[in-house]
Amino acid sequence: MTRNDQQMYSNISSIAKSLEKIANTLDNNVPQTTKDIPGFEGTLDALDVLTDIKTITDDYSSTRKVILEQQARHIASFGTLGDRINSCNDGIKNDSDHDIRIAAKMYENLLWNDGSENGKKLHTKKDCILDYVTKEFGVFGARYTDIIKFAYYLGAHNDPKFTNVNRGYYSCAFNVRLNGHLIQGGKDQLVKGINLDGKEKYFALSYVNNATDYYKKIS
Repeated sequence: MTRNDQQMYSNISSIAKSLEKIANTLDNNVPQTTKDIPGFEGTLDALDVLTDIKTITDDYSSTRKVILEQQARHIASFGTLGDRINSCNDGIKNDSDHDIRIAAKMYENLLWNDGSENGKKLHTKKDCILDYVTKEFGVFGARYTDIIKFAYYLGAHNDPKFTNVNRGYYSCAFNVRLNGHLIQGGKDQLVKGINLDGKEKYFALSYVNNATDYYKKIS
């Protein structure tokens, strides 16, 4: 327990004793001793009560000051709770999508630096999405939302948190009538297959044979 904590509890104890003294005074029916005091009308007991009330007020004010000072020092050292929730040492917003944000930032770096992942060149956003689906979900495949959420953060990893409002983001890439580039064209694309749990999920065409014998192109 710190010195400030000890002082706070000491002040609380003093307040409690003062309250008890006031209660006892009010409960006693003993004759009241009166005395003329310049500028004060009432009994000596009443004066004691006023004195105790002033003590309580002073103690409360002192305790509140200690608490506020402790809070100020804590915020100066560690920041507010909101600050700690919204950022990490890695500079990436820290929320329930933190892992996806980290993955998006990693792929951003590969794109910007014309990098490669295990010797595989990643030149476009499509390359990154297909690679992410394979490495992150493997034989279980990915849901539509999993893919859309990653696409949403790719290139903007610290954007506001993905919600259902954003489910339409990048949906044109899945649209057959719009020649969606995630489901057709190029050397690789997304296909639908039945995973180990018997559920239909998305896989990269280049990987789907490792996961299932049952898949179809989206057309």
